[in-house]
Amino acid sequence: MNANDPFGQMRFSVRRVSWWQVAIVVAVALAVGTALALVAASVFLVVAPVLLIAGLAYKLFGVKPRRSAADTTVIDAEYRVLSPEEAARDRDINRDPGRLR
Repeated sequence: MNANDPFGQMRFSVRRVSWWQVAIVVAVALAVGTALALVAASVFLVVAPVLLIAGLAYKLFGVKPRRSAADTTVIDAEYRVLSPEEAARDRDINRDPGRLR
């Protein structure tokens, strides 16, 4: 390496990799991938039926909340249609800053 070369540390060299090193890396990758696939499949095969059975049991035997008549609130009001003059007068009254509602 030349001491005057400012990019000397940024250069890289290509190492030759032997076939058995590539084979080891491929074998480890396949083993890890197979293990992850087996774990995912077994979790799916165990969790999916449990969730389906739980959902079916809740649908069949779940407690539905009952509302009593005392909990019901009825709001009763009377409505009338305003003429354009009444609507304009009502808008003017609402704009009055001294008026409190």
